[in-house]
Amino acid sequence: MKYAFRSEVRKNVGKNSSHRLREKGYVPAVIYGSNINTIPIELDHNEVQECIRNNNGGGLVTLNIDENDYTVFIKEIQKDPVTGNIIHLDFQQVDQNEKIHVLVPIILKGKSNIKRSGSILQQQLRDLEVECSANNIPKALEVDISHFKPGDTLKVGDVEFGEEISIVHDAESIIASVAFAQQNIESETEV
Repeated sequence: MKYAFRSEVRKNVGKNSSHRLREKGYVPAVIYGSNINTIPIELDHNEVQECIRNNNGGGLVTLNIDENDYTVFIKEIQKDPVTGNIIHLDFQQVDQNEKIHVLVPIILKGKSNIKRSGSILQQQLRDLEVECSANNIPKALEVDISHFKPGDTLKVGDVEFGEEISIVHDAESIIASVAFAQQNIESETEV
């Protein structure tokens, strides 16, 4: 799903004006790209939350600024470390066919089988940097790990993501591993 926002150019920038914007229910943001000058903007906080919730923060967004449409993706989300509220967004303008680097969340499917077996899943990577065209940005990368047993590891190179997506991470980077639960190790040594 592609989201569209109406936004206004911010007239004032800086810490104090950004704080006032957040108090009024807006999120300060900036849009930049190779073909435009940086534009400070403000967005409705509720619309931003809905976009991120339903779009995993990925995918393309259309920003309408002063009757001009910009195709962008969310490059960075800054959150308050205490409340978790979004305090600032960076958008990068893209051509829909342009190859770009983005972070895509990794979703591991089949975790319940590992927990039922009494094993422990350790996920080392939660996002992967990928290169793809702007109109092929995946919402998430899903990997089935239901067949994993203690001692198994999932490396970046073990997973196929399709021809339209190139993985930027090192192929030897570990995404997740399954370990024996401590009590299983202790009971085996007692026998």
